[in-house]
Amino acid sequence: MMRRAAAFLLMLVAFTGAARADQLVTDLSEHQIAIRSNFTGTQILLFGAVEARTPGTRALNRDVVVVVQGPVRPVMVRRKERVAGVWVNHDSVTYPNVPGYYAIASTRPLEVTAAADTLKALRIGIENIGPGAPTARSIDGTVQILPPDEETAFWKALIRNKRRDGLYINVPGGVTFLGQTLFRATVNIPANVPVGLYTAKVYLLQDGEIVDTISSPLYIDKRGVERFIFRMAHSDPLLYGLIAVLVAAFAGWLASAVMNRR
Repeated sequence: MMRRAAAFLLMLVAFTGAARADQLVTDLSEHQIAIRSNFTGTQILLFGAVEARTPGTRALNRDVVVVVQGPVRPVMVRRKERVAGVWVNHDSVTYPNVPGYYAIASTRPLEVTAAADTLKALRIGIENIGPGAPTARSIDGTVQILPPDEETAFWKALIRNKRRDGLYINVPGGVTFLGQTLFRATVNIPANVPVGLYTAKVYLLQDGEIVDTISSPLYIDKRGVERFIFRMAHSDPLLYGLIAVLVAAFAGWLASAVMNRR
C-alpha cells in the first residue's frame, strides 16, 4: 500500500511539473520555396511565442534555439596530396548522413545556453551533427581505418566547405524576443541550396534544460523548366545526355550558320 501511494505521489509530481512547463507556439512565413531560373536566394521568417503555464511569470532564464536542416545524403570528402609535383585526390572518407543545409540561430551563444553534453546528445550545433559512421578508403579504393584525429580532420574539412558555400550557418543572437513571450528569427536560404524536405525545429530551454520542442516542415523544390530538367537528369540520365548533346550540336550549327551569312 505504501509503495502504491509513493508511486502515485511520484506520478502526481511528474504530471504537475509537466503541466507547469512552458510551451512553444511557432510557425514559418512560408512552408514551400520554389526555385526557378532567376532564384538568387531568399529568407524565411520563423516566429512564435512562449506560452507560460503559470500566469504572470516573466520569461527569465529562457533561451530559444532554431535549427533548420535538410536534406540528408551521403557526402564524400577527398584529401589532395602532391604527387610528382601535381595535386591529385588521395584518401577519401564518406559520411552517410550529412545535411545538405544546416542553419542554427539562438538567443545567446550555444555554449552559454546549455551544457556541452546536452547539446551533443540533441545534436544541436554544427559541430554536433551526427553524420553516421564514416567509411574511409585509400587511393586504390580499399577500405582502411583512420585514426580519430585524421577522421576528425576530414569532418572539419567538410564543415569548412559547407560554411564557404553558405550552407552551414551559425547565428548567435539570431533569435530575438519581442517583449516577454514573442520571438522571431530570420534564416537565409542561399541560391545553391539543395532541393528536398527540410525541418525547422525550435527548442525552448530554461536554466540549461530543454523545456519544449516543436517542428515544422519546409519543402524546397524546383519549378517550371528547371524542375523538368532536374527530374529528367535524375530519372533518365541517358535521355538527358542525348538531349543535351543534340541541343549543343544544334546551337553550334545555328551559330555557324549565322556567322557564315555575315
